[in-house]
Amino acid sequence: MKENLISGKGSHSRRQRGFTMIEVLVAVLILAIGLLGVAGVQLLSMQQTSNANMRSVATMYAQDVAERVRANGGANLGSDDITAIEKNMQATLGPDGDLSINMNGDFAVIQVQWKERDPLSGSGGESSQSFTLRARL
Repeated sequence: MKENLISGKGSHSRRQRGFTMIEVLVAVLILAIGLLGVAGVQLLSMQQTSNANMRSVATMYAQDVAERVRANGGANLGSDDITAIEKNMQATLGPDGDLSINMNGDFAVIQVQWKERDPLSGSGGESSQSFTLRARL
């Protein structure tokens, strides 16, 4: 009996020597699920960054139009100017970019409309957005 304990044979010979295959597979599965979650959050972040950029561009177009109206002495812009601005808007905001200017006494109401990706909708489609600027002339 003394020989079995010294040589490692007997009741103490069944020691674990590392992970079993099932433990390794479970660890890899948990890691894969975590990495997929990180990739999904990264994709959503990139889409929201793109949408925020479009909102910033729309704001800059509305402010540019307000400054042009002020520089024009408070009179509405000509159709050539509006067409040129809309053409530039459609190049940056997409083909659905639209501009409307309403003069109301000492105020100009400028509205910019566009469509952006909506990652939170079930279909992953687009949603209409608008930015309205009310500027004193």
